[in-house]
Formats: sequence, structure tokens, C-alpha cells
Amino acid sequence: MDNYLINKELSEFIEKVSRLARGEIAPWVAQGDQEVFPMALWRKLGDAGLLGIAIPREYGGLGMDYLAITLAAEAVVSQGGSLGIGFSWMIHNVVARLVFSGLGSEGQRSRYLPGLAQGRITASISISEPEVGAHPKYLKTRADRRGDAYVVNGEKAYLTNGPFVDLYVVLAITGTAGAGEKKQFSAFIVPKETPGVALTAPMKLANFKPSPHCGIRLLNCEIPAENLVGEEGTAYPVIAIAFREIEDVTLMGLVLGGINRQMSLLLKELRLQGGTVAKDLQADVGRLQYLRDTLRLIACEAARILDSGNRQGDLLSLVLSFRELARHFQEGLEKSAAAVLTGNQEFLILSSDLVRAINLARNVMTLKQKKQGAALLQKT
Repeated sequence: MDNYLINKELSEFIEKVSRLARGEIAPWVAQGDQEVFPMALWRKLGDAGLLGIAIPREYGGLGMDYLAITLAAEAVVSQGGSLGIGFSWMIHNVVARLVFSGLGSEGQRSRYLPGLAQGRITASISISEPEVGAHPKYLKTRADRRGDAYVVNGEKAYLTNGPFVDLYVVLAITGTAGAGEKKQFSAFIVPKETPGVALTAPMKLANFKPSPHCGIRLLNCEIPAENLVGEEGTAYPVIAIAFREIEDVTLMGLVLGGINRQMSLLLKELRLQGGTVAKDLQADVGRLQYLRDTLRLIACEAARILDSGNRQGDLLSLVLSFRELARHFQEGLEKSAAAVLTGNQEFLILSSDLVRAINLARNVMTLKQKKQGAALLQKT
């Protein structure tokens, strides 16, 4: 792990993650059944402290940052071989850091952070709604204030880890503001057992197995006002937009891990061929190596900017560049591995998952790219 951003403590931590992934996740992957989420493995991750990476030490976490989450994500997938396990794990850590540690009240932190750090509690962020995604203009879930509580009604979809979590962080409309009556959103901690909460059927996704997804319906759910996260009316920018940004960066770690795993499988097969590897294929493999190294540098720098809080426009440029280079890597890898790893099931699953990860929210990225271009064209 040769990088100027990585100190001895972080390097030793990543090695610990790598050992656990090799010892626990990889054997589970080798069993071949990726349809059912392995709760026993999830508990082992919690026991090892990997579900509270960025939770402060005083609440039982490791007190690290988004760079640690990003590089740990790389190790989880690279050494464990499952992008699905990595995705569930990453989302848990991001929600714990952004919502509960970053925005929670002292009472919320004391109540939930120790359990989140140990994996005894898992939370899912609940923003998107059926058929409309997460666009604020089309979201309908409402929370109406009644005395010391809010009554929440609506439906949420695409909840990562939704089927087994204990808490839902639900974004709901709590008012409007401005001449255009722009919707204002607030976030609420909604325990799974709250009367009126009902899970919808698990979603059958082709990728990221065994990461489970579902939706929830909320019918007259009475939520205590103390479960409000942050200031009323501010949730869309401070949670929804921030979550998208953080997910874009930490997802780089998962993609890097998958790329490392793909390269290992390819190199293993090519080495078995001995001296029969053609010169042009050697050049292709060299190109894959420098693309991978560049992707890691971008991921580390993006995470550093995220941790600094000074995001500006540089972060978007890094995210867009990472995805474009990752697509180039996959195209080059497909060319190099076409005849070598055709029947390798692990390679095929990884490749499918990585294409999905690289193109996640691609329409949103395209709109951001156009906006960035338009801004440049308007400058004199």
C-alpha cells in the first residue's frame, strides 16, 4: 500500500481487513451460494470492528475517516471476492458516519452508535421512492408535526440492507419554502418495529449479490420529535446530496477491489501459460497495471478531499475521471481476458458487478458533466 496519504496506522488496519477478508469472506464466496445474505459473517465483521470504522472511539468505533472506509472497501473485495458483501458493508459504514455520528444529537449518538459499531444495529438510508428515484421534485413521503411527534406517510424503495436492518433513516417532506413552494425535507430515525412500518417484497437484483434490497411502506407512523436528525427542513442537502457524494467516493474502493481481483485471476491464468504469452498481450497487461495505479491515486485523493470538507468542483472531476478510466480498464480487460477466462464463473460475476458499480447513477453523472461544461462555456 505505497501511497503518501497512507500512514502506518492505516496500513496496519488495511492489512487486518485483508486477513479477515481472506479468512472469512473468501471461504464463504467459495461455497457458491450468494442468494442468501450471511448474517453469521456480518456478525464476525462487527466483532472485528469493521462495522464502526468511522464511528468515534468514545462510542466503540475506530475513529477513522472516509479514506479508511474507501481503502478497507478495496481490501474487502480484493481479498474476499464479493462486491455484494462489500457494498452492504460500505453502505452501513457510510450511514453510521454521515447520519448518526455526523448529524445525530448527543442522545442519538449515545443510543445508537455503540450498537452500530458492533453490528448489533444496522441502519438503512431511505430516500428513493418507487418509479421516481431520489429526485426531490417527485418525492411524496410526508411527515406532519402533531404535538411532540411527527406522523409519517409514504413509501420508500431501493433500501440497501433493508430486509435485515433495525433502523430506517427516512427523508420526508415537512414543509415548503420560497416563491416556488420548494419542498423542504427532514430526516427521521424510524425503528423497524414502529407501528405502521411494513416491508415490501425483497428486490431481485441481478448484481451485488447477496446484498439485500427492499422497500418500506409507512402508514400513519408516529415518530417522536427526538428522532428528528439535524435541523428540520435541511435533510435533502445535508443527507441526500451528501450521501450521493460520499457513496461516489467510497464506491471507488469497491471498484478498485474488484479490479484487483480481476487482475489476480487474469495473471494467475497467464502465468500458467509460461512463456507462451504474446508480446502484444504483455503490453495490454502493462496498460491495465498503470490504469489500476492511476485509479487508486484518484480514489485516495477523492477520499482526502471528502475528509477535508473542502470539496468544491475538484471532487466531481475526480469522480467523473475515475469512472471513465474504470470503463477503459474494463474494456481493456475484456480484450485481454476474452480467451483466457471465458469459463471462469468468479471472473464473470465480478465483471458484471463492476460494470453495474461503474455505471451506478450514470444519468446523474451525465447531467453533472453537462452542467460543468455549461458553466465553462458561460465564462468570459
